Amino acid sequence: MSGIMIRYCCLLLLLVTHFAAANTVILEDGQKIQLGQQIEYLKDADGMLSIDQVRALDDAQWQTSEQDILNFGYTSATYWLRFSLSHAGSAAERHLLEIAYPVLDQIDTFIYRDGVLQNHFEMGDRLPFHARPIEHPHFVIPLALPPHQDTEIYLRVQSSSSVQVPMAIWHGDALLEHSYVEALGRALFYGAMLVMAIYNLLIFVSVRETSYLWYVLHVTATLFLLASMQGVTFQLLWPESTVWNDRVLLVALSGMLSFPCMFVRSFLKIPQSRPKLARVLLVLGGLGLVTTAGAFVLPYRIMIVGMLLCIIVVIMCCLWAGIVRWRDGFHAAKFYLSAWIFLLMGGILVISNKMGMLPRNWLTENAAQLGAGAEIVLLSFALAYRMNHERQMRNQAQKESADAQRRLLEHQMQANEELDRIVRERTEALEQANAQLTKISSTDALTGVMNRRALDSLFELEYKRAYRDKSPIAIIMIDLDHFKQINDTHGHHVGDLCLARAAEIIRSCIRRPPDNCARWGGEEFVVLLPNTDLDGAVTVAETIIAKFAESRVCHDELSLKMAASMGAASHVPQDAAGREDLLKQADELLYVAKANGRNRVEFDNPRKRTANN
Repeated sequence: MSGIMIRYCCLLLLLVTHFAAANTVILEDGQKIQLGQQIEYLKDADGMLSIDQVRALDDAQWQTSEQDILNFGYTSATYWLRFSLSHAGSAAERHLLEIAYPVLDQIDTFIYRDGVLQNHFEMGDRLPFHARPIEHPHFVIPLALPPHQDTEIYLRVQSSSSVQVPMAIWHGDALLEHSYVEALGRALFYGAMLVMAIYNLLIFVSVRETSYLWYVLHVTATLFLLASMQGVTFQLLWPESTVWNDRVLLVALSGMLSFPCMFVRSFLKIPQSRPKLARVLLVLGGLGLVTTAGAFVLPYRIMIVGMLLCIIVVIMCCLWAGIVRWRDGFHAAKFYLSAWIFLLMGGILVISNKMGMLPRNWLTENAAQLGAGAEIVLLSFALAYRMNHERQMRNQAQKESADAQRRLLEHQMQANEELDRIVRERTEALEQANAQLTKISSTDALTGVMNRRALDSLFELEYKRAYRDKSPIAIIMIDLDHFKQINDTHGHHVGDLCLARAAEIIRSCIRRPPDNCARWGGEEFVVLLPNTDLDGAVTVAETIIAKFAESRVCHDELSLKMAASMGAASHVPQDAAGREDLLKQADELLYVAKANGRNRVEFDNPRKRTANN
């Protein structure tokens, strides 16, 4: 009896340990559960683990998700996910597991019950659409769950696109009912987009205005992009063509590069008013041809990340073009800007989500559709407004032909004044930016004092001046004592605080306008003292040492006292190229100070040398 009890306890302990490996989700009738924080995940960096190896791993190697929707961004790693399902009903129930991200390359699903593999599904957009267990734009997995029994589910996810895994458990046919409403909404959206495209295509055929042609191409590219991201084109247009389905998204993104640029050039009449900006837009538009070719020869991940960044540049450039033309007084620019701001917000939300910077939710998932839809409608209104406005302007010009020349001249003068104002503002802004850049390039970011490159330039000028004036020039080399020990003991953050405090102390001890200090590298600082003899340099160094003794660096409950070793050297230049000798002398004296016990200044006193001789 005791042996049976021992074996029973061991078996019970084994089962508890086994089922504790993944969170168990308890399902209720009619319930839809959004999985996220119930999931554990494991990163497989090289993608070589098998399901048996994964199941044999220790539980400590799994991480519990803290996201409502798992989003790992663009990565080459493979991710394993696991969770358990159970329901408290009295009979077996049918549930559906939905993974609502149609562009994942590979999803392998393993379903275990009592440690035995029940089903294995292979899905992904690299497989034909009809290979899915349920034909749906998303990845849907049928689950037959017996009552009061845990079902373990493992998923292996790998993709060259952004690795996002939004998962939900649907009871019965609730997903199909939801999908019908969702598909109806998409159909209405796609239909509206097609109507807009066809309507403006007919206008182009009638009036031969190229803005309408670029608009139609832009709408078409947007439509294909959204439909591809939502898995609709793969389901309805090319369910067997996995290679083309993988590349059509890149081709549509290429269209989102080229067609908006060409539309903006034409619609805002950029070549006539802003030739340089027109060339920039033309180059960006031509970039779409390059990315279209690259979509078929370059790796998907490189192309998609690069193109998303390029699209952000294009959106910002087109937004800037609208702002410029609005400031120029172009009549339709305000409508164009209102449309483009919607696209900009949608694009930033989508790209930030794909890059893993924003969580995946209803807003980020539908931002592209909402932004693009608003942009397309408003752009169509802007086109109609521009056409109507130009017609009114032509009628008015015919009625007021006698005053047209005068108004044109006044308008030209106003445009010239506006252009002069813009040029002045940009010139002033450029001068301020150049001054700021000069300051940044000559300043050490951590300590706020000069950096080594700036000191080199200043030292060269001051040394030549000292040579011309036959005046002394001094250098103090300073090295913080035991700085590596501070870094190793308290961390680099405390070390950075020490460096910043040291710079403040040194800077407070040099007060003459020509004196300067700089961070030489690591924990070393240099003080440059023009028109200063050795006694003056030693006085400054001793003042700095005294200041170090009075100061402390405090962080939380930590209070540190700093000290420094210094080497001081000074001479009257005998030629214009001897500054390296002065630096070398100060550096050697610094090492002497280190060797003689630290927290001191060493200098080569000529009077001492004479006395010794």
